[in-house]
Amino acid sequence: MIAGSSGGHILPALAYINNLSLIKDPNNILFITNEIGKKYLGNIQSNKINKIILKSKNKFFFILNLFLKVSYIFLSNRRIILIGFGGFITTPVLIISKLFNIFLLSFNKIYIHEQNVIYGLANKINYFIAKNAFISFPKDNIRSKEIFVGNFFINRNKFRENLDHNFINVLLMGGSAGSLELNNMMLKEIKNFNRTYLKNIKFFIQIPESHIIVLKKKYTDVLDNNCEFFTFKNDLNPQEYDLILSRSGSGSLNEILYHTNNVYFIPHLISRDQHQKFNLDYFLSHDMSQKNLNIPNKKNLTSQFYFNPLINPHSIKKIICYITR
Repeated sequence: MIAGSSGGHILPALAYINNLSLIKDPNNILFITNEIGKKYLGNIQSNKINKIILKSKNKFFFILNLFLKVSYIFLSNRRIILIGFGGFITTPVLIISKLFNIFLLSFNKIYIHEQNVIYGLANKINYFIAKNAFISFPKDNIRSKEIFVGNFFINRNKFRENLDHNFINVLLMGGSAGSLELNNMMLKEIKNFNRTYLKNIKFFIQIPESHIIVLKKKYTDVLDNNCEFFTFKNDLNPQEYDLILSRSGSGSLNEILYHTNNVYFIPHLISRDQHQKFNLDYFLSHDMSQKNLNIPNKKNLTSQFYFNPLINPHSIKKIICYITR
C-alpha cells in the first residue's frame, strides 16, 4: 500500500491495512508513505506491519532513495499486489513496478483507489498503468477499469467521544492540515454572536499546527474557557454536535453525513483540481441541502439516527473481497 500527502489519502490506506491484516499475514504487508503519513502510523493496529517512511521534500533524493528500496523488494518478490491510495509518492512506486513487469517478467498487480469524485493528478497518471481503479462515487458512464466500491468510512465500532449535552456543542474541522480560513470565519461569527448565549456553547476547534499560539489567543479572548483545541481527533463523533463547520474532503463529507446533516461545508478551493468543490456539488445535486452557517442558540438535535443512503460504510472490505477472492 502506498499513500501520502494528506489524511484523505492515508486514512483509507490504513483502514485497508487494518482489515487486510485480519485475514493475511501482517508480516507480508508493507506500507510506503512520507513524513505526513508518519503522523498517522499510530492508527495501524498490528505492530507486524512493515513500513517504509521516505523523506519527500527533496525530490531528487526522494526518487533515488525510493528506487533503491523498492527495487530490492521487486527483485526479491515477483508477485506483489500494489494499491496506490493517492498522493504524488504513489506514482513513482507504481511506475517502477510496471517497469519490472515489462523488463524482468514480474507479475505484480497494480491497483489504485480514488476517494474523490474526480481523479487527483497522481491518480490520473496512475490510472494508465493500473489494472483497476476503485472509485468512491457512482457515475453513469463508468470506465472499463473502474470498480465502484463506495466511500471510505472510519470504523463505526471504535470508541467515540461523549460530550456534555448541557452545552450546545459546535465543531470546526479543517481537514488533515487544519484551516486558517475556517478559523477566521468562525471567529467572525463568534464576535458577532449575542454574547449572552456564549456561556451555553462549547467550541471544539481544529487548529493548524503552524498557527496554534495565535489562534488560541484569539479564541480565548472572546470565549474564556468554553473551547477545546486539537490538531487531530481520533475519537470524533459527529452525532454529538449541534453544528459542524467543515471542509468538504471526501472523508469529512461521508463521515459526517452518515451521522448528521447539522453541518455547513466550505470546500477548499486553492487545490489544483478543486476536488472538494466537486465532492460537495455531488451531494448537493442529490438533495443534500447546504445549511447557512448559523451558530444555534438552543439545542436542536433530535434523537433520531441520521443516515445518508449515498454512503457505503463497507467500501474497504469490498476492495479486499475483490483482490483476495
